[in-house]
Amino acid sequence: MENDLMSLSSVPALEALVNQSLGKADTAAIQQGVAVSGMILQGVLGAMVTRLADHVDVNAIDAAAAKMLEGALDLEKAFQTTPAAAQTAQ
Repeated sequence: MENDLMSLSSVPALEALVNQSLGKADTAAIQQGVAVSGMILQGVLGAMVTRLADHVDVNAIDAAAAKMLEGALDLEKAFQTTPAAAQTAQ
């Protein structure tokens, strides 16, 4: 179970979304805060996984959560892109 927890893809996806949402604030304090939040999330997910593993497919839930977070990241990027920049990119 521990190995499954270490390979959760939803945590890095959430960290990427938080980093982008903060407006690319690349200060050391912000990056450290995001990293600590990711570690806390890993701990919370670890507790949940041990209780849920017998009842649900944790890997499928993790994959779906990662897709949702990556989709939110793409959506936020789309809102930040001006129409002229979008046409130039195509």
